[in-house]
Amino acid sequence: MWIYRNSSTGQVVELPARDVRLDHLDVWLLIAEPAPEDLPEQVIELAPEPRPERPSENDNKAAWVAYAVARSMPEGDAKSLSKAALIEEFGRDNEED
Repeated sequence: MWIYRNSSTGQVVELPARDVRLDHLDVWLLIAEPAPEDLPEQVIELAPEPRPERPSENDNKAAWVAYAVARSMPEGDAKSLSKAALIEEFGRDNEED
């Protein structure tokens, strides 16, 4: 149980889950929380993000900038490069990360 106490009134509440609203109010203090072994184990499986399709060399620079950003290049860096530089960096087929 998550236990909160109101510092103005002394009221104590027990909740089965952490309350984001009470966490953001200055008068409510979290005074007890469950031990880690008491919390339910959450398993979240994330599907891998699909690899973006490589633009053709005839596509405009904006398409290459979007591709570079999708491949983890900062947008400002991608925009500062020429289309030819982007193709040189990201245009190889079967490129390994």
